[in-house]
Amino acid sequence: MCLEAALRMLGGKDRFVAEIERELTRKGFGSEDIETVIRHLNRRKLVDDKRSTQNLVARMTGKRAAGIEKLRAELKRRGAPEEIIDECLGVITDDDQSAAMIAALSAKFKPTDDRVRGARFLLTRGFSEDEIEAPLDSFFGSA
Repeated sequence: MCLEAALRMLGGKDRFVAEIERELTRKGFGSEDIETVIRHLNRRKLVDDKRSTQNLVARMTGKRAAGIEKLRAELKRRGAPEEIIDECLGVITDDDQSAAMIAALSAKFKPTDDRVRGARFLLTRGFSEDEIEAPLDSFFGSA
């Protein structure tokens, strides 16, 4: 029964071990059953926190680009282990972030649109004020 609930939860989606544990606990399963199911899912490679982290980071690029701190917060909220978060986000360079901001701006704005709206948009996506100036200049032209 516990395994069935976990498999339904997976449903073709990436899930973190912590997410599965929380949901199974919420449904009233005992810790021993949950540990057994998690070991089974790990052996079958149905859950992999590193793969889930990498996939979430990859999904948050291009039009859906998000700043590193927003990614970090989302990964923590979902239960990714801290060391995996650091490893996966540590490979993102400033150039990657700049390209991501320009891609996000390109998907939503035209170069003739309001620069201030573009700046607010990037800030809501979790990019810091210090990071956004150069991509804004690149996309909208110098202020």
